[in-house]
Amino acid sequence: MQVKVLGTRAKIEVYAEAYKNRSGYLIDYKILLDVGEASFLEEQHEAIVFTHFHPDHAYFVFDQAVFKPTAPHYGPEKYELVPELKLITDTFKIGEYTITPFPVIHSLNVKSLAYLIEKGSKKVFFTGDVAWIEKSVLQNLPKVDLIVTEASFIKKGGRINRKGDKIYGHTGVPDLIRILKPYTEKILFSHYGEWFFEDIPKAIESLKALTTEDVTIIPAYDGLVITI
Repeated sequence: MQVKVLGTRAKIEVYAEAYKNRSGYLIDYKILLDVGEASFLEEQHEAIVFTHFHPDHAYFVFDQAVFKPTAPHYGPEKYELVPELKLITDTFKIGEYTITPFPVIHSLNVKSLAYLIEKGSKKVFFTGDVAWIEKSVLQNLPKVDLIVTEASFIKKGGRINRKGDKIYGHTGVPDLIRILKPYTEKILFSHYGEWFFEDIPKAIESLKALTTEDVTIIPAYDGLVITI
């Protein structure tokens, strides 16, 4: 299975060369996962899957534009700008790929899903944006070849907001490594927040320095291709 990183930037204004595009991934030129930029639709693909409907994952949310689908498209909840969306409620198939949704905590008002994508014996887990993933959810995740997750905040704890008994926001890179490393030997970080752009070479080294004997940390850039 091949994963191409199309975009690495979170919902922020700052950007840099090789870190311009917002979120999106392309699996084997078959599945487009998130569409942070309209230009992603020009990539060869046969299906589109959304983790959630925030503007850095679904470009048309920025200006409330009508999404003009280029292929069958799937997502976690109905959304008025995507009238032909196929609702994801359970494991489903797209050609030779089996896709299993995992609920994650991220937003108060928008439903978010992570996805386990399997092709033969190969498995990749895409978390999307994460405030937290419950243990009861992760216990259903098998060992995978690669986890693709977010790096909005490098500090432990990230930025978590609370409203009543609910949390939302983005947890920190150290927290994500701690909860995800039992399930893989490779974690790819993307979806960079402002911290990353303050000193990009230093930021890359800070991420790589989190590699241990148990897990390798891979900092992403626009256009990175990983084959597993």
